[in-house]
Amino acid sequence: MRKDGQQQQKHTFLILLIVISALIAALPYVPWLAGGIVPKVQAFASWLLLVPLGAMIFTLLKRKRRTAIAIGVLLIIGLIPQVHFAPTGQSETTGELRVLSFNAYRAEASSNELAALIKEEQPDLLILVETNERLHQDITSLGALDGLDFRTAPAPAGGVRDTVIFSKNPMTEIDSGLREQDTGWFAMPTVEIEVAQQRVLVAGVHVYPPLNDAKQWRKGLSAMDTWVHEHPQSPMILAGDFNSTTGHRLYRDAVAGFTEASGLLPQSTWPQTMLPFPVLEIDHILGRGVRFAQTRTTPVTGSDHLAVHATARF
Repeated sequence: MRKDGQQQQKHTFLILLIVISALIAALPYVPWLAGGIVPKVQAFASWLLLVPLGAMIFTLLKRKRRTAIAIGVLLIIGLIPQVHFAPTGQSETTGELRVLSFNAYRAEASSNELAALIKEEQPDLLILVETNERLHQDITSLGALDGLDFRTAPAPAGGVRDTVIFSKNPMTEIDSGLREQDTGWFAMPTVEIEVAQQRVLVAGVHVYPPLNDAKQWRKGLSAMDTWVHEHPQSPMILAGDFNSTTGHRLYRDAVAGFTEASGLLPQSTWPQTMLPFPVLEIDHILGRGVRFAQTRTTPVTGSDHLAVHATARF
């Protein structure tokens, strides 16, 4: 009887491993907010995959191969949304843009380090989030904005904007569906720029974080999704702080058809001050109709975000 009871306990434990693995695998596909709980958990979807990975290894060691295979399949299902699938094949490059995107954390980032980074990278396109004019004056005095002669409206502009786009190429700021009433938070600047005789649309993104009000977060992603689909034929670059990871179904829906500059796997950018290393990729550079190369991240003292820079090739 005791032996039968032990066998039953082992069987129940294996079923529990499968159920837990199935829940984790399904998490990135859930579109509901559930009172704001789901987006918070989804942010860590890639890290939660360590649980089914450990369960698969454990069952293999215990020679429970069928269970290990079942968990392995679930692991792959959960992993698919975390992988950035880039376009394959070769195509001729007609032009490129060096893009640098950075959340300056309420403009408290070190102006000296930011200026040094900008001068080192020499971006054609600079997107600063959580910035203000004082920071711009500081880095201008250090020569960081030399050559970046074109820019969008000041931040804050009537208290509704905290993101500014700077460009080496002439650009036109356009009215869009990313005003503060559309996003439920700050307005997101959108511009039209010409690269290699192509009309390219650029948006400086800052989506409300799902930590406080998930409905407001969803509204920001929905506004971005709507704007993107209003311009289906135009090459486009979205860059900034999305406060979303690939574990978020609503984020993936909003940027469907875009390529992540960070490559095959997520490149964590936050928080870079609270932990030994960042754990979440919430700062993104995304492109449609472009390919990316030379992507990397850089810390700047005073901000809890890493700066993200990449070369977009058209």
